[in-house]
Amino acid sequence: MATWKTSGALIVHEFSIFFAFSWRDWSTTLVPGSILAVAAARSTTIPLPATIFNYVRLVIWLTHYVYLVDLSNQITGVEEDRINKPDRPIPSGKVTLDGAKVRLAVVAWAFAMMGVSFPDILHETICWVLTVAFLNLTSAGNHWVGKNLVGMTTGTWALLRGAWKIMAPIAPSTEHYILAIALWLGMCMQIQDVRDTKGDAAVGRRTLPVAFGDKASRRLIAFGFTPAAFCILSVVGLTAVAPAALAMVHLYLCYRVLQKHGSRYDHKTYMIFTYLFCVVVACLVAKQHQ
Repeated sequence: MATWKTSGALIVHEFSIFFAFSWRDWSTTLVPGSILAVAAARSTTIPLPATIFNYVRLVIWLTHYVYLVDLSNQITGVEEDRINKPDRPIPSGKVTLDGAKVRLAVVAWAFAMMGVSFPDILHETICWVLTVAFLNLTSAGNHWVGKNLVGMTTGTWALLRGAWKIMAPIAPSTEHYILAIALWLGMCMQIQDVRDTKGDAAVGRRTLPVAFGDKASRRLIAFGFTPAAFCILSVVGLTAVAPAALAMVHLYLCYRVLQKHGSRYDHKTYMIFTYLFCVVVACLVAKQHQ
């Protein structure tokens, strides 16, 4: 009985640590991956028990996907987090740096083994491992081009393609939609760096606001990256699901980006963008029924 209580307490403890490391990123990983699973499940005639099994497998894969990048990012970004996000597990003292490194080794091994055990997602698993290494172990991963246009694009491609393939075979038309969404996110993801300028500058990260200045970077995002990203969705037909609504939300994002109301306001802008990401993925679900 004592063993069961100890094991249960350990599981609860580790889940609380996982939650502390990753909760900010669920709206860009677990949620859109689960939304896409709906479209994938409806595209196939796989029996219900197999669909349930595949979804459980997907949740496990997505959990390791987000935990891997968050552990890696927060281990290499402790000094930045002391400035921008002091409530995170390492700077707050909830987890030691060595403890985080042990968890990273375990999660990286488990994630890699999932790719080996399930060959249908091996390419996506390898892509994400390489992307995480690129983002956290190279100087190019600290530059606004490498960090967002490259890293976030390849990472989103791996996320969405892997999520679909776990649930069902993937069609060429779906491949095009996933690539378009990945490119869209990579361009719009510059929004996340507007809120973190102080910490990024302190650790030498060359994000868009650090490289071009706050005012110029906001204009580049509002008048360049975001409209271009919207055009990508339009070209493949994803905006046809709700053209006026999607256009208005993109315009609203641009408006918010141009405002200078502090980091809390900018963080809310970024969160609105992550919710829009979920909506865009839902548009792919809707396209499956047109």
